[in-house]
Amino acid sequence: MCPIYAVLAAPLARPLGVPVILWFTHWRTSRLLRLAERVSTAVATVERRSFPFASAKVHAIGHGIDLADFHCAQRPERDGLELLSLARTSPAKGLETIVRGVASVPEARLVHHGPSLTEEERRHREELTRLVSALGVADRVEIGDPVPRGAVPALLAHADALVNNMRAGATDKAVYEAAAACLPVLASNPALDGYLPNDLRFARKDPDSLAERIRLLATSNRAALGRELRDRVEREHSVEGWADQIVELAR
Repeated sequence: MCPIYAVLAAPLARPLGVPVILWFTHWRTSRLLRLAERVSTAVATVERRSFPFASAKVHAIGHGIDLADFHCAQRPERDGLELLSLARTSPAKGLETIVRGVASVPEARLVHHGPSLTEEERRHREELTRLVSALGVADRVEIGDPVPRGAVPALLAHADALVNNMRAGATDKAVYEAAAACLPVLASNPALDGYLPNDLRFARKDPDSLAERIRLLATSNRAALGRELRDRVEREHSVEGWADQIVELAR
């Protein structure tokens, strides 16, 4: 995810026959990224739409998820749905739509965890907090603090579903980690069209679309959905499979 490394390494490595492989999955392009693509032997990304411009060098190899970190937990019986969001408080994450969608489903509760790393993200956190108050759902929606990496499996084990509204052009790793934990994922990203069943997909800027999917999920066999998603991670996104494909690209 640091194109500068490819740019710096290529003049030394390529003349010696050492391949340079760039890993990149994000919607934003730049002159530096285009230069890195030009000097790299190959470019690896999650899915072809998770790289911001067309290139014959791009190879979709999935995310590298270590399934040993995530297990299928028995979710507790309870009234309503406990929803989880894991992301920076960036406008690109579509958190306003998530808050509004959850707010319109009285039986749903949401906890969001994630850092605010820039001034824009800190402003957006404040906007989200004000929105929660204005909608009168502070008892059901929490804009929480970031958590350490080691706490994520426990959060996934407690929730009934992960909600992800990342803009097109990138795929959050949290989606696949949740799936590895047998947790259903509600998401809007077009790059997940072939990965998530239609019943788990919603329109990115449409809170009503999300609310409809939340209500449908409440009556679904969430355990079966979760097991199906974990099977897909094992087939397409395991760290072992990811590493094997990197080796193939380097040959």
